[in-house]
Amino acid sequence: MNGNWKPERLFKLLRRRPAYSRFRKFLSGQEDQPLDDRLHMADAEFVNIDWPADLPKPRIGLVKDLEPYPRWTKLCRFLDHNAFEYEIYNIHAHDWLSQAKQFDAVVGIWSCDLHCLQEMREKYWVLEHYLGKTTFPSAQHAFLYEDKRLEAYLAYLHGIPFANAHISYDRRDALELVESLDYPVVSKMVPASASVGTELVRDRKRARKIVERAFSVAGRRTHLSYARQKNYVYFQDFIPNDGFDLRAIVVGDWVFGYYRKMLAGDFRASGMNLVEKRELPQEAMRLALKLNQVVKSPMLVVDMLRGLDGRYQVIEFSPTCQMETPEQLHVNGEPGVFIFDDPEKGRFQRGKYWVAELALREFLSHDYLPRALAGSAVEERETCCDPQGYLLPGRKPHVSATTSWPSTH
Repeated sequence: MNGNWKPERLFKLLRRRPAYSRFRKFLSGQEDQPLDDRLHMADAEFVNIDWPADLPKPRIGLVKDLEPYPRWTKLCRFLDHNAFEYEIYNIHAHDWLSQAKQFDAVVGIWSCDLHCLQEMREKYWVLEHYLGKTTFPSAQHAFLYEDKRLEAYLAYLHGIPFANAHISYDRRDALELVESLDYPVVSKMVPASASVGTELVRDRKRARKIVERAFSVAGRRTHLSYARQKNYVYFQDFIPNDGFDLRAIVVGDWVFGYYRKMLAGDFRASGMNLVEKRELPQEAMRLALKLNQVVKSPMLVVDMLRGLDGRYQVIEFSPTCQMETPEQLHVNGEPGVFIFDDPEKGRFQRGKYWVAELALREFLSHDYLPRALAGSAVEERETCCDPQGYLLPGRKPHVSATTSWPSTH
């Protein structure tokens, strides 16, 4: 063990504290700005998409993200390679609604900060429901992003193995709840990522204190200098495990992923940057695929633990995550992906892929394209058919319900 281990460990633990996050934001003095890494982006396989020759490609409005490992540059690479027309869309401007009229689809998640999430959720909802645009993520998935409460509700309703979450918005109920829990439990804040705002609650006394602060007039202080945990608590069962959590990244029937080791003496793996890339268990990958059959997201990131009983349980999931490299899975040191042509067993395929590109292909192929084909079919029906739906003489639709779907892999 090197001599720098102790201060490095201390710094990693310090970064998880809400007070550190507030202090760091205070020192920065300004909001994050988009980064452009296109001149030094790591090489990866080009991602191709098949597109019907008789259907125009959509014009894309691309929103830049504010992450240290930008997604938008990978999306540009995909759009350029596949000859899609696109333009950087300043969705934050005062005229964002009039700008939106020129686009068929809007893509991009710009940040998981609360104020960014609020803006994205309301604007994507308006774009979808009032302007008829298709968005990636959809408004539905934007609401799910970084909302651990919605994740828990969805998993419960669909019988997904999910670490029991105990959520209350009622003070009296919450105080009764903490008396019945088996300790330790994990307290979480919404939104939060990289384990910030996550705390191991070892006894009822600490749990009561969290409840009292959360339901106080001012609420409980969080990692955000401008927001508090107000009138809700989230406690999740602590799962004794083998010292790792496992992250599976699903795009269609492709699965990437890796292990994240917990720091010695701590219970958290997220945000610690102790990653091990080795073969994932088939059982864990199938669980992630099963969850996305419920969520139906072009991309789904699933974090899970293997309990001491050998069973995997999901602890969180998300429509996206940050990715520093195109090597999100290794088998015997080789980068690649598991492809589930057979739902019961994935086969390994070597290659380096920017997952954001694959996710955009999945969105265009299985969300935008079916809607466009359906819309074209309706339009042709209206122009080629009489009011009873019969084809008019001399009219022939160029798109039909039997048009073959393009391959996405």
